[in-house]
Amino acid sequence: MEDDGLVAVSPRHSVRLAKELQVLIERPPRQDFVVRTLARREANGLPLMIAEMVVASAETREAFPAAATFPLHFRKTYFPGRLGGDPEQEFRAHELAARLTSIPPPIGQTANQFRSCLLPGEPYARLTPFGGEPPESNIDKGQSLPLATAAGLWRLLEELLGQHLALQAGGLGHGDAQLHNCIVCHAPLEALLIDFESAVRRDEVPPEEWDRRTRLDLEPLLREAIYLQCGLGRQPSPLGQLSWERLPSLFRRPERFAQAIETRGGF
Repeated sequence: MEDDGLVAVSPRHSVRLAKELQVLIERPPRQDFVVRTLARREANGLPLMIAEMVVASAETREAFPAAATFPLHFRKTYFPGRLGGDPEQEFRAHELAARLTSIPPPIGQTANQFRSCLLPGEPYARLTPFGGEPPESNIDKGQSLPLATAAGLWRLLEELLGQHLALQAGGLGHGDAQLHNCIVCHAPLEALLIDFESAVRRDEVPPEEWDRRTRLDLEPLLREAIYLQCGLGRQPSPLGQLSWERLPSLFRRPERFAQAIETRGGF
């Protein structure tokens, strides 16, 4: 549309915004303007958390310099009675993640709110053709994927594995690394981890708990890698090697997947 304009939402990402919203970017509203509600968490009809896309108010931009640079951003608000959800802890974890990887840094936090850059894209969970029970049903899905599709998904998984390993090497575990917490952005094309609400620091837990949590963080990604190799064949990359090594712990019937992968070809 002629009235649409690009607005930066992170150091690398921009979105097109309608003219009526561009006005709020240029002239800050008195209060944060909610553009869209992205998620809501409730218990017995009472709100616990709400996640929203907002245009920052003048007060917010004054409080957080990054909000002036990226006035259109993500805001998560926690309510009394919540289970977990510490904005300060989430901010610090996200800040460390940004130092260790290419994830954009957070914007700010208060006692009950957390703010971060908006990442325009799709959760990986919406892109994958896999899912459902039993897990063995994904063997046929993997084998029927066009090569270009399988190769594209594989490259995204390799990016995500690299981020996880960088975080873990730096002493941070994601804590909730489900596939809906992996955002695939269009321009630039990249996959990025989000939502560090449940992140854990290596120096805050016993070694055995750290090992357990970091292994759990990789399981959704490694299962995807196994499904894709049912169509591609065994891959010699770090993702392929790690998923193959952990195959026995990923599924109740790992031999079915091993046979499908080896039959498909490889080395």
